[in-house]
Parts: sequence; C-alpha cells; structure tokens
Amino acid sequence: MGEQHSTAKRERNPMRALTRVLAVLAEMDEPSVGMRELARRLDTPPSSLQRTLDSAFETSLVALAAPGQWELGWEFHRLAALAQRKQPFRAATDILEELRDATGETALLTVYDPYRKTRMFVAAAESHHAVRFVPNLFSWMPAHAGASALAILAFRPEDERRALYAEGLAALTTTTATSAEDLESRLAKIRHDGYAFSYDEVNLAAAAAAAPVLLSDVTSSVAVIAPRQRLDEVPHVELAGLTVRAARRLAQRLGDPSAALAASAKT
Repeated sequence: MGEQHSTAKRERNPMRALTRVLAVLAEMDEPSVGMRELARRLDTPPSSLQRTLDSAFETSLVALAAPGQWELGWEFHRLAALAQRKQPFRAATDILEELRDATGETALLTVYDPYRKTRMFVAAAESHHAVRFVPNLFSWMPAHAGASALAILAFRPEDERRALYAEGLAALTTTTATSAEDLESRLAKIRHDGYAFSYDEVNLAAAAAAAPVLLSDVTSSVAVIAPRQRLDEVPHVELAGLTVRAARRLAQRLGDPSAALAASAKT
C-alpha cells in the first residue's frame, strides 16, 4: 500500500511542476524579470522558484537574459507561434474590422474559460476616434460584468453559473451586479433578446453591446465598446443588429473548419 501511495505521488508531481512553471510564465510580461521580483509576485521562496526556473530552462521555456534576469525562451515562442496559427479567433479579424467600420467603435472578440470562470479579450479592431477604448488583450477578467462577458454567461449551464456566484461577485464599479438574483434576471433577458448592453460595469464612462457566438458550446462573444456618451447616440436596435449579425457570421465560419482556415490565411 505504501508503494502504491508513493507511485501515485510521483505521478502527480509532473502536474504540480507544470502548474508552477505556468505560474512563472504568466508573470513574465516584461522583456526580462529578476528572480526577486518573480519571487515577490508569486509569493514563493527563491529556493523553490529556482528549482522551477531550472526545470523551465532545461526545456527552453525560459532563458537567462542576464545574471539573475529571466526571459521567455525560444521553445515558448515556438509553441506560441504554433498556437497562433491554429487559433480559431484569427478567423474573426475581418469580421471585427467590418463591425468597427460600421459602428465607428472598437470591436472585440471575447473568450470564456469555464474552468477558470473568467474571460478575456483575444482580438480587437480599434476605433479610429482619438478618444476610444483600448482593450487589454489576453488578460483574464471577471465573467460577471460587462456586456461581452454577460453575452456568454447567459448561455452557460445553470450549475456553472451558480458555482460562479458562490465564489462571490466582486463590485468592479458602483454599477456592477453583485446579487445572484439580479444577475440571473438580467441573463434571462439577454437569452430572450439575443444580445447584451452594459454601462460603466467594468470601466467607468464606457458602454458596450455584445452578442454570443452561438455554437454548441457558447464560449465567446463579439462586442462593440466605446465611451458611453458616443454609444448613447447610436440607436440600440441598430447597434444590437450589427453586433448580432457579426456574431452569427463568426459562428457560421467557426462551424465550418474550411471557412475558418481560409479566413485565418488572409490575416
């Protein structure tokens, strides 16, 4: 029995090591990061962090930029390049640009991770206005606030939504919904309408309209986001219609792998 326990423990170690390496990679958001800074960000003893960096160094996921300074390694960049070529969100580029041109505002593609219960912007076509919303791409954000998030959450399974609520609904601004009952009522309306609007929920003075990309598993949405004053000047029915049509086009494209590949090849 002791031998079985020891074997199970060894089998779990690679996953724990991978988790630690991924945590390190997630913090390397600058050209290079020092050991002390990494240890502070991860709240990890330097000795433990050094073992993780050594493991990542052996596979070229990280490299030494200078003594004590670490940077992303070539193996990381190779894997990232492969992932970019295969990512279906590349198929959204022209659709977002056309939505941007039709509305004059920044168009976004948002994706949701049901395991993390968070979402992020993964593609954008920025508005040409001097004053515009500039998205922070590839940063995880809460899934309970903002039109682009709620357009997805409304179509997620009920038990998944309940689990999200149980973790707490933080107030990102004074208008963020923090009550599960209020949020459920709002999500029911989004399911009925087929689109979502939000005002000041994540960023003050910002407004957005979003529609879900309706595939068998809804994990993404298309949105338009802008300063609230400017978005209020556009009739909601018109804005919703443009956003829904863009989301439907993307759903059709992603539902046809050959069409998605062709669109991706153009970018």
